[in-house]
Amino acid sequence: MKLFMNKKDCCGCAACVNICPKFAITMEKDEIGQYYPRINDTLCVDCGACKRVCDFQRKDENQFGHQVLSAYGAASKNESLIKKSASGGMFAQLAEFFLEKGGVVYGAAMLQEDKLLVKHIRVEDQTQLYLIQGSKYIQSDIGETYQQVKQDLVKGRQVLFSGTPCQAAALRSFLKRDYENLIVVDIVCHGVSTAQIFQDYISFLEKKKNIKITNFAFRDKSVGWGLDAKYEYLKKSKLKTQRLYYKLSSFYNYYEKAAISRENCYHCKYACPSRIGDITLGDFWGVEKNQPDCLRENGGIFDEKKGISFCLVNSQRGAELFEKISSKINYVDSDFETVSMQNGNLLKPTTMPPSRNELMDLYKQNGYEAVDRLYWKKIGYKKIYYFILAKAPRDLKKKIRLLVKK
Repeated sequence: MKLFMNKKDCCGCAACVNICPKFAITMEKDEIGQYYPRINDTLCVDCGACKRVCDFQRKDENQFGHQVLSAYGAASKNESLIKKSASGGMFAQLAEFFLEKGGVVYGAAMLQEDKLLVKHIRVEDQTQLYLIQGSKYIQSDIGETYQQVKQDLVKGRQVLFSGTPCQAAALRSFLKRDYENLIVVDIVCHGVSTAQIFQDYISFLEKKKNIKITNFAFRDKSVGWGLDAKYEYLKKSKLKTQRLYYKLSSFYNYYEKAAISRENCYHCKYACPSRIGDITLGDFWGVEKNQPDCLRENGGIFDEKKGISFCLVNSQRGAELFEKISSKINYVDSDFETVSMQNGNLLKPTTMPPSRNELMDLYKQNGYEAVDRLYWKKIGYKKIYYFILAKAPRDLKKKIRLLVKK
């Protein structure tokens, strides 16, 4: 039994692992840390369940896809939820609703173990909601999540599942049928990096600065909505915090340019207008240009500094849920064309940059330190400009960028 011929044909969703009746499949990483399923031929009985569950390789473009029914710009009214979220706090608001009603929520969490790992976890207590808030730019370990979701659904629990579109499609394929007590939320996905590259980046920072990093937030809104990160670290037994401007981070820059994504991300059939989730969420990037009337500075309802989500409602079930939480959010009508203007992965997959294979070869041969050196060599004197931007307040950053473009 062969699960795939080329690496671009496997998204690492682990549906095959979850469905195997003989536990014959495990996820094993390659030389750059990408996880792929491996079959133990001794245990395998050639039942074919693993091949049938693989949605990513099916010839039909998107068998679980929904056409977008409506689109909104939206943000939670709950200051606590929006503060801990990457954009407008819409996923947290949906999750809070489910938890208040006795439901369960599944999402990706950054776990502080020996190394910072991103895993899908099951949450049924509101005190744990913060764990699955915020963006994570590396592929999560799905573990036995699909099996757990099915167990909850069969018991009649209301379930909210959030993940990348390929994980959402894998869940639907694993379940084999629709469940009325399930809501699937897919996120607009730029592509995923690997845990190994991220962990090597963290180890590199720790060695360089002689610190121990204890937590990492991919999106920090302490100075406003944007792409800045933040990490907590121990130095001489004291816990400190460091903001990180994304252009002063080799990992962030390579992620943003899609130079460290999995091979399949450049061929993703889910990066299209037909959406897997009942609801699709993401950052409402470009709102200041494409729908400026909704901003508070122009007499609208949104404070841009706090972050704004876009919300695509793709099914009747999604529409009913949106209506139920509508009193807890600020929202404005939008449309798919406006939302997708600066969210290109709603239309097509990310393009592989020409430097990607060369960069991965460098990483394999010389490790992350060599990757970091290459980044600083390539940006040259631009680093001075980036240092200035890093120190500038959010509004001043905008003005500086506009001047530079002119």
